[in-house]
Amino acid sequence: MQSLGATLVASLVLGALSSLLTTPSPVGRASFFPLALHNTWTHEVKFSGGDYHYYMTETVIRDDFPLLDGVSYIVAEEYEPLTDRAPEAKSTVAYMRKDGFLLRYPWLDSEHDTVWDTNLGEGIERVLPSPYTGERSWEAGLQTNAWPLEGGQDVTASAHARIDPVAVRVPAGTFRNCLRVETRTTSRVADPRRKTTVFHLHYTEWYARGVGLVKAISSEGAGTPVKSVTELVSYRVYPPSD
Repeated sequence: MQSLGATLVASLVLGALSSLLTTPSPVGRASFFPLALHNTWTHEVKFSGGDYHYYMTETVIRDDFPLLDGVSYIVAEEYEPLTDRAPEAKSTVAYMRKDGFLLRYPWLDSEHDTVWDTNLGEGIERVLPSPYTGERSWEAGLQTNAWPLEGGQDVTASAHARIDPVAVRVPAGTFRNCLRVETRTTSRVADPRRKTTVFHLHYTEWYARGVGLVKAISSEGAGTPVKSVTELVSYRVYPPSD
C-alpha cells in the first residue's frame, strides 16, 4: 500500500485559510501509534474493483495480555461491509513495544475481552520504530498455516521509515510530518500439490504523532495499479498508559 503532491495556493489569503483548516500532527514525544485502553480508530478501506469496501474499526480492548515475556495491548478489528459482496469480518491482534520497535502479533482471536492464540502461524511483525529516532530500515518474516489450509505460506519483508514532509489529507483531517513506512513483501504460497506460487506486495503507510495510522496504500510495486486504499475517518485517543 506515491507520495502526495503539495497543494498549490493561488494567494496569501488562500494559503492562510488552508493553514487554519489543517490539523497539524501532535508534536513532542507523542507516539506515532498511541496505545491506551479504549483507544479507537475507524478507517475506510477500499479494494480495487469496488466489490470490497469496508469501515474498519479498531479498538484497544485490553492492556494486560502476556506476550513475549512482556505485556501487550489487544486490538479488536471489526469490518463493516459497505457493499453487498463484502462479507462481515473481524480479527484480533496484539501490539507491544520491544527492542526499539512497535511489534504486531496477528495470530489471535477474541470474544469480548477473552483472548486466545489460534496457533495459525508464527512470527511477529515489526510495524515501525518506537521510539522513532531517525530514518531506519529493517527486515521481518512471518509463517502462517491459515491459508491455504493444506499448504501455508511464508512471508518475508523489508521496510524503511522516514518523516514525510508532504501533508497527508484524509477524511479525519490533514496531518503534517507523518512517519512514512514503506514495506515490500514476498509471499511464497505452497498448495497441497507441493507447487509454490510467489507474489509481491508493496505497502506505503503514514502514521501521525499522537494519532496512529492515517493512510495506507497497497500495490504490487512501482507502476502497478493500486490494490487497496485505507484512510482514517475518525479516532479517539486517550493519554498513553505506558
